Amino acid sequence: MPDPVPEARIETWFLIPLCRNSDRKQHVGTLFGSLRNEVYAVAGGWSGPKKVVALIEDVALVPGGWRDPVTGKCSEDESRKYTVLIAKSQVEKLSEVLARAANSFDQEEILFLVQGEDRSVKRDPSKGFLMGDPAGG
Repeated sequence: MPDPVPEARIETWFLIPLCRNSDRKQHVGTLFGSLRNEVYAVAGGWSGPKKVVALIEDVALVPGGWRDPVTGKCSEDESRKYTVLIAKSQVEKLSEVLARAANSFDQEEILFLVQGEDRSVKRDPSKGFLMGDPAGG
């Protein structure tokens, strides 16, 4: 019996700001490792040399800004951009990881694009936290 044909993978990416929304302090360093571990579990595999997890690339810092929906003020921040090559059937699982990440990283929303389509994930405390998060995982 021939090996099954592997499912085609698609490009996704998301941003994780370097600072928490509530107090603008930097995240606990271990959170980025927890995120990488959970994305790795969904996407599977490592490749290098640029810290690429299953075709996940933790790229250079990205400057940006967002408008606070409560105050209407614009805030600037810097984010880590992660590019993930993943099976289309795993996109929803990656979205679930990002929902937990929004809670762990104290973000109202995580910008998440799937083949150019906005699939941003909003904070939802009922989704829990990343495993290993000292605040709740």
